Amino acid sequence: MQDKQFDAKRSSDIITVDRISKTFSNGVVALSDFTTHIRRSEVVVVIGPSGSGKSTFLRCLNGLEDIDSGSIVVDGIPLDDNKNNRLEIRKEVGMVFQQFNLFPHMTVRDNINLAKQLVRKKTRAEATEMTMDLLAKVNIT
Repeated sequence: MQDKQFDAKRSSDIITVDRISKTFSNGVVALSDFTTHIRRSEVVVVIGPSGSGKSTFLRCLNGLEDIDSGSIVVDGIPLDDNKNNRLEIRKEVGMVFQQFNLFPHMTVRDNINLAKQLVRKKTRAEATEMTMDLLAKVNIT
């Protein structure tokens, strides 16, 4: 009976991370038996000191870094070795890298529009409208 209640509670999770671990080849343990559940529409901030595993965790969520053990499920899609699953997740999960590279010949708006047009198949006008809404939210116009 408790298991059914637990499953029902977790159905609102958009991201489920269960006991993931990641150790790099140089022996550095970035994540050790880490578990978290992020609910749909929940805003989460990942903070901590340098070297605490923040970037590694985010890279694991996007399938850019393989985990050694545990599991990650994003919107019902398991992040596993299945290439199609990884592609589906990457369509929905965005990430801003610490050392990012924009296309220097394009404006910020055009850099943001690019993925919307190529991946989401939005028209330039649709992508621009979405981009301008996003930029306005962070007071960039």
